[in-house]
Amino acid sequence: MKILRSIILYGVLTFSLVLLWQKVLRSPCYRVIEYDIGAFDERFLISREVFINQIEFAEIPWEEASETNLFRYVDGADFKVNLIWSDEQDRLYKGYDLENKLDNKQDSIDTVQNRYQTAVNRYEPVVREYESRLEQYEVDVTYWNDQGGAPDAEYNNLQNEVASLERKASELNSLLDTVNSLADENNQKVQTYNQNVAEYNNLFSTGHEFDAGNTDGTEINVYSYDGIQELRTLLVHEFGHVLGIDHVEDINSVMYYLLNDQNQKGTLSDVDVAALELSCRL
Repeated sequence: MKILRSIILYGVLTFSLVLLWQKVLRSPCYRVIEYDIGAFDERFLISREVFINQIEFAEIPWEEASETNLFRYVDGADFKVNLIWSDEQDRLYKGYDLENKLDNKQDSIDTVQNRYQTAVNRYEPVVREYESRLEQYEVDVTYWNDQGGAPDAEYNNLQNEVASLERKASELNSLLDTVNSLADENNQKVQTYNQNVAEYNNLFSTGHEFDAGNTDGTEINVYSYDGIQELRTLLVHEFGHVLGIDHVEDINSVMYYLLNDQNQKGTLSDVDVAALELSCRL
């Protein structure tokens, strides 16, 4: 009888230990995950200190949701967070350069358009004056021809007016050349600007997969990010994977497979929290 009770007692104890293993020891949240910085490529133009700060910020959403200290930066820890250069980051930096070029080209276009409008403003009144004087000249010539010829004084006036009109026509041609030249320059700049806009739009889309980083549970690799906020959101996402959370179907969630306008702030959704509770058996 005692042997039977012992067998039952040991069975209950074994079952309890199995439950403990399943519920606690196998939970990724039962211990603090200590991490350190591993590979760190300085081409990202971010300091090591700022990088560490962003990682520490990325801990907060999960720790607040679980009310548990889940992560801690420890110099020399085995778990590494790596910042690794990639072609994707080249793409992003090319986008930054194009953006700066677009700003400069827009300023240049504005300058040319202002010069063009100034030239047009100078040209138009000169044209009106020339056309008015030419019309009057033709009226005077017709009148004196009908009279059989103009007196010497009137004839000299008409000759002087012809010379003046010729000078005015030359001025008009010069102004028109300036207007046309500025119009051509503006068209060329606008065409180049539009080409750069198209190139820029091809580089970026409204959402892209969280393939800028990954984790295998023993390290996190960051390959690219578009600004500090995206870096932080990426780290929150990868920390979620470290905690055993897979991608979710909710577009508003950090653990959604796409980075988009709805989840780019790195704030956990109710779906994220539910996945955390399930993974950590909270």
